[in-house]
Amino acid sequence: MELRLHGNLWLYSSRSPTFKGDYQRAKMRTVKYLCAVKKTSRTLLLLYLLLGYVFAQFAWWGYSIYSLNRDIAIAQFEIQSLQGESPEPIEDVLNSKLYMVVGEGVVFLVLLLFGAYFLSKYIAKNEQMTRRERNFLMATTHEFNSPLAAMKLNLQTLIKRDLDSDQLKNIASSALQANQRLENLVSNILVASRLDTGKLELLREKANLHDIIFILISQFKPLAEQAKSELVFTCPEDLEANVDRAAVQSILSNLIENALKYAPGPVSIKAMIESDYLALEVGDLGPGIPAEQRALILKKFYRIENEETRTQKGTGLGLYIVAQLTHEHGGKLRIEENQPTGTRFTAKLKLR
Repeated sequence: MELRLHGNLWLYSSRSPTFKGDYQRAKMRTVKYLCAVKKTSRTLLLLYLLLGYVFAQFAWWGYSIYSLNRDIAIAQFEIQSLQGESPEPIEDVLNSKLYMVVGEGVVFLVLLLFGAYFLSKYIAKNEQMTRRERNFLMATTHEFNSPLAAMKLNLQTLIKRDLDSDQLKNIASSALQANQRLENLVSNILVASRLDTGKLELLREKANLHDIIFILISQFKPLAEQAKSELVFTCPEDLEANVDRAAVQSILSNLIENALKYAPGPVSIKAMIESDYLALEVGDLGPGIPAEQRALILKKFYRIENEETRTQKGTGLGLYIVAQLTHEHGGKLRIEENQPTGTRFTAKLKLR
C-alpha cells in the first residue's frame, strides 16, 4: 500500500487496493444498471404480450358474436318466411348487429388502450425511480465509506509513524476535511427525509449573511484548492436578513460543492437584497447545463448522465434540497446561463 501527499490530503496511490476497489465498485454499478434496464424492458415486453393476447381474444370474441347473430338472423328469417310473414332483410339485421358489436368494441378498445398507456408509463416511471433509489443507496454507501476510510487511514498513520509537526498538521487537516464531508452528507440525508415527510420547520431569525458565507468559504477552501479553483464572494458586511440560518447554509453548501465538483475555474458567490427577497447566487464557468435538463436536475436522486457526473461522486440530493428549501422559504430557484460560460443558480428567499 502506498501513501502520497496531495495538497493537505494523504491519499492512496493508483496502485493501492482502494483504487482497485473503486474500479470494482464502478464495474458492479454498471452491471446492476444494465440488469435494471433489462428488467424494465422485460416487464414492458410482458405487458405488450398480454395486450396482444387480449386483442386477439377480443377479435375472436367479436367474430364469434357476429357469427352467432348471423345464424340467429338466418333462422328468424326462415321461420318468418314459413309463417307467411314478411321478414326483415337479413342484410339489414346483420348490419345493425354489426354496428352494435363494432361500437361496443371500439369503446372497449379505447378504454383498454388508455389503461395500457398509463400502466406502461407507471411501470417505466416506477422502474426509473427504483433505479435512482438503488443508485442513491450505492452512491451513499460509497460516500460514507470514503471519508471513513480517509479518517481511518489518518489514524493508522498517526499510530504507526513518527511524524513532524507539519505532517501532523496535514493529517489533522485531512481528517477534519473528511469529517466535514461526512457531516454534510448526513445533513443532506436528514434534510431530504424531513422535506419528504413534511416535518421540516423553518426557524427564522436575524442572521448576518456575510458571516455565514465567510464561514462556508473557510470550510470549502481545502476542496477548492484540491479542485484548483477559487471562491470569490460579494456580500456587504452588514447584510442581515430574517431567514433560517441552517437552510441558508445548506443551500449555499450544496451549490458551492456542485460548482467545485463539475466546473473548473473560479466560483462566484453573491448575497443581496432584491425587493422583498434575499437573493443567494452561485455562478461557475463550467460546461453549463442544457436547458432541457434544468427542471430534471431538481428532482430527487436525478443526475445528468455525462462524463463529468460519472467521474464525480454524488447522491443526487443536493439540488433537490436547494429547490425544496427555497420553496419552503416562499421563494423560487432560477437556473440561468452564466457569462461567458457556465451556470448561475439564484435562490430567492422571501423575507417576512
